[in-house]
Amino acid sequence: MRMEHHVDLVLVTYTSRLCLPTFFQSLRQTTKPPFRLLVIDNNSQDQTKAYLQSKLQDPFFRHHLRLVFNKKNLGVAKAWNQAVKLTTGRFIVFLNPDLIFTRDWLHKLTQSAMRHKQAMVVGAKILNPDGTIYHAGANGKIRGKGEKNRPGLCDREKKVRWVQGSCFLVKRAIFHEIGGFDERFFMYGEEVDFCWRVRQAGYEVLYAPVPVYHYRQGSKITRKERLKLRRHSARLLRAKWKKK
Repeated sequence: MRMEHHVDLVLVTYTSRLCLPTFFQSLRQTTKPPFRLLVIDNNSQDQTKAYLQSKLQDPFFRHHLRLVFNKKNLGVAKAWNQAVKLTTGRFIVFLNPDLIFTRDWLHKLTQSAMRHKQAMVVGAKILNPDGTIYHAGANGKIRGKGEKNRPGLCDREKKVRWVQGSCFLVKRAIFHEIGGFDERFFMYGEEVDFCWRVRQAGYEVLYAPVPVYHYRQGSKITRKERLKLRRHSARLLRAKWKKK
């Protein structure tokens, strides 16, 4: 595997057992090697660990898969930073467990990254299960949100302020310049902060029209707890960036 084409996929799980079979089946059907998949489990409280270990017996995944089991839930940003240290590829693609991919999505995403030398982050076209757009990059507001996906709608590459964190590519080189994800963001907001820091450093954040379906059912967290985490991250973003 040539280093310049080496892609590391990073998946962080937490009590994600129900959605993992769909994730792995979709990845197998749509994604061509070379790639490596690093799964970091944040101390899941269901059967996630056992399921992940079973994938080591799968002929397709056993040569591409590495598992890490944390002893406590470190949160997303800290687990992503952990993954950066454990991988070596030129490109790192951060993924949620509740995704369904489309054919050749990874090839298309990396091609966009290679075409745009100044783009250090490349985000995908995130779709809801009903085919409406969840996120197509953001410039002030989220592009295409709630609209039915169709030809001509957000189907061109575009420089944006930030991309959504369920599926996005980062070039490893940028970590040496701006550092990792801000670990004060336990969950939500860490990708927004990272994208803003990339742009602050003089680089680009790119939206690529690569469709990926996101079911938003990746972890068993109560609605109340999700709201609490979102509010915390929103406050942190405002406090960090209000003077910049």
